Amino acid sequence: MAKMLDGPVPNGARSVSWPWYHHVLTNELTTEAKQLLAAYSGIPSTQMEAHVYSIRDKAWGIFPWPCVGEFWFLSFGLAKHPLYKNMVLPRLRAGQTLLDVGACLGQDLRKCIFDGAPSTNLFASDLFPEYEELAYNLWRDRDRLPPGHFFADNILADNATFTAGSLMTRLGPGSVDIITATMFLHLFNYENQLKTATRMLRLLSHKPGSIILGSQAGSIDFGEQTLKPPFHRSENGSKRTVFRHNPDSFERLWKEAGQAAGVPLRISAVLQAPADFLAAADSSFDYAVKKRRYLTRSGTRRLYFSIMRA
Repeated sequence: MAKMLDGPVPNGARSVSWPWYHHVLTNELTTEAKQLLAAYSGIPSTQMEAHVYSIRDKAWGIFPWPCVGEFWFLSFGLAKHPLYKNMVLPRLRAGQTLLDVGACLGQDLRKCIFDGAPSTNLFASDLFPEYEELAYNLWRDRDRLPPGHFFADNILADNATFTAGSLMTRLGPGSVDIITATMFLHLFNYENQLKTATRMLRLLSHKPGSIILGSQAGSIDFGEQTLKPPFHRSENGSKRTVFRHNPDSFERLWKEAGQAAGVPLRISAVLQAPADFLAAADSSFDYAVKKRRYLTRSGTRRLYFSIMRA
């Protein structure tokens, strides 16, 4: 049975009547997504929509994440980060390694390959092993991204299990130059975010300048937020919360993680895209206020961040 990180799929979550299950593609199949599906995956334009619907429904069967219902696997979040063009891509082209944590169907890795990064040093991790094969079905690129680059692992497992898991045994501690986490950390409460952050630091290279970066749902007012149905209860019936950060609380989280791991860090976090953080962004950088808030409250903004080893 597919599980959330702390329990089974909630009753009724797979219903296609939830507002985040989009029955019809509208603006999700962007020009950028069409370009990748055509030029990278070789899918004719007349077959794209049927292909995407089929993949989405298979992913929904694995776990009914709202982001799956909304076709977010067609959105290339890493490429929208201000540091992507001027830092991430040049480092990858120079041979550095990248791990995408919470990779879903590996869309960010495929965008990196399409933009000229060698696939040899690109890796992905997610909880569900089924995502690896489904990602190959989506992107049709087994010849360009060989098996062995996806690690099915639970980053919140107990310490013994995590240490024996694929991330620590196949990649290994201190082995990754760049770790990206797009729309991932916001799935957890503060305690589990701290646990995830310290484990990402264990995987991060010891070299100064090694970096963790990404984006997530943030909030003007930080704090724990109770999720709405159907994800509002844990397996034991208690309320399930997620912690939404503003830049100050996010910096405190990573300072705490850095102290726990004994790693000096330089931390940057912003809500949306102020001009001083937008300078390196490309024209597709998304800084619009979030309009749909199915599971969270008003005040939600996207938070962009980077955590660099000093």
